[in-house]
Amino acid sequence: MPELKHLNSTDYVVVVCFLIMVAGVGVFISRYNRDTKDYFKAGGKLPWIMSSLSLFVSGFSAFMFVSASGFTYRNGASAIYMFTSSFGAYWLGYFVYGKLWRRTRVDSPMELLTRRFSQSTTYFYSIIAVVPNIFLMGTLIYTLCIFVSSALGFGALEVDLGLVTLTGFELTLIGIGAVLLTYTVLGGLWAVAVTDTLQFIILFLMTLVVFPFAFIYLGNGNFLTGIENLVTQAPAGYLDFSFGQVSFLFIASFWIMNSFGYNVNWHIGQRYYSIADERDTKKMAALCAVLGFVGPIMWIVPVMVSRIIFPDIGSVWPELTAPSEASFVSLCLLILPNGFLGVVVSAILAASMSSADSTFNWLAAVVTKDVYVPITKKLQHGTEPSERNQLIVGKMTVLVIGTLSIAISLLFQKIGSSFDIYMKIYSMTTPAMFVPVMFGLVYRKTPWWSAMASASIGIIFTLIMNGVATIAGGLPLEGFADIFKDVQLSLYGLEFGKFEMNIFCGVTVSASVFFITSRWPNKEKKDIARLAAFEKDLQTPAYGDNSPVDKKSIQAYKIVALLSGLIGLLLIILSTLSGNFHDFLINFLTGTGAIVFCIFFWFLSRRYA
Repeated sequence: MPELKHLNSTDYVVVVCFLIMVAGVGVFISRYNRDTKDYFKAGGKLPWIMSSLSLFVSGFSAFMFVSASGFTYRNGASAIYMFTSSFGAYWLGYFVYGKLWRRTRVDSPMELLTRRFSQSTTYFYSIIAVVPNIFLMGTLIYTLCIFVSSALGFGALEVDLGLVTLTGFELTLIGIGAVLLTYTVLGGLWAVAVTDTLQFIILFLMTLVVFPFAFIYLGNGNFLTGIENLVTQAPAGYLDFSFGQVSFLFIASFWIMNSFGYNVNWHIGQRYYSIADERDTKKMAALCAVLGFVGPIMWIVPVMVSRIIFPDIGSVWPELTAPSEASFVSLCLLILPNGFLGVVVSAILAASMSSADSTFNWLAAVVTKDVYVPITKKLQHGTEPSERNQLIVGKMTVLVIGTLSIAISLLFQKIGSSFDIYMKIYSMTTPAMFVPVMFGLVYRKTPWWSAMASASIGIIFTLIMNGVATIAGGLPLEGFADIFKDVQLSLYGLEFGKFEMNIFCGVTVSASVFFITSRWPNKEKKDIARLAAFEKDLQTPAYGDNSPVDKKSIQAYKIVALLSGLIGLLLIILSTLSGNFHDFLINFLTGTGAIVFCIFFWFLSRRYA
């Protein structure tokens, strides 16, 4: 097997510089946030290009470079069906959901539920959505830190701090968590959007290098020979556009889940309603659709090359439970020079941090705008808490939620990762929850309680079906945890796994209940009036007011340009220290690419100015 490089001090310098830059963004942009509208929706003035890139990159995490890589390594070209599914989902946003989110004229994601259904619905969704998402962030940070600290070589370190001895994993987790909380707590959505854009640049540069050089390595220096070798040396059926070991139902379920997730997931809606003009939502969705098709292919194909280079990847990573999940990073450690390896680690950090910061911000928006404000108004007899108090509550909520997620991450190393269990919980609850939101935006004849009824019955029915499937599979059902056991259920000649069953049950039952409730329309005058006002807003275009471009938008572009330029200069400097022409070329080209992005975003700032 080929010998892999290891990270050295140069790579650590790059990673530390990246983390310092990200934390610095939060500190600098904190002055942007005069009120909660700035903090949770960037004042409704988020530039569409920045919002698009933030929307796209926030959907990725270490999952794409770890779990998705393992799936691709094992299943080959069928992975393309899976991981380009956002392409179709974003076109739904282009034609329908982008403009509808903008027309809702809300300041927090779940305010939509209050306007469309009722305040009780928002409280209900807060309970069943906020807590699981804290666990999701815990598993995400845990997965990321295991990957960075163990797979890249410093997980076995132990540092004695006097009062406590921390492992390399714990130090990694605390360090990444501290940076993540710093810029998210201080900077709000402006900081999230700026750092997401920077993170997109890093991911894009990494992709542009890994894709061609993987084939060049496989072809012994010739790109076209590398393509030919992939075709001739791949295992039988590996490059066929069949479903391989993955069932059609599984892929169909994945597409259904993403059709909901990329249109009515809370952070998706937040990006759409945070721009000034609804016409820009079409530009956002179209750009994300193109990136959602091209990007995953450029990440998937190199992993197929990795299957040829590392046919027995278990011998490379004997300590990993699923060695195939290290296929992408193995390729990077093989073909990329030190210095740029630090950029790769930063890219993986960036992808996961982008997913986490978006979640922290919308969770805080929900707790502040949809729980704290209405409860306070009731207790104070109609008096709304001041903007200053709301902003403080929002920042404290991010801090508390982030700290809890980090604590859960630390707990996972003692009890073992619950990532698989969480994904089963996610598929048990999320489809049923999102059905009323997705259909409720386009079909508005159901009563105020319809979302709670359809989501509840959908979730309960899915749990019951999990229990039935477990018993039918001949497995004992002695406790609640037993419903998470893997089992196959045969129905009308079709084989359903737990994931497929959860998606189809949740969507079918929740949708059926939702449309049936239209037989009992609203009767209370307040409910009729609220829904009529919401209906009017959805039919009224939300165009920009032709006011001068917000200075914050211009400044945000300048910050992205500056940070991209700093990364470029760092890589160009590292290229001069490279020991051979191959390493020099990669570092110099990627550094030059970062400089090009610097010029592009500086041009945008000047154009807006």
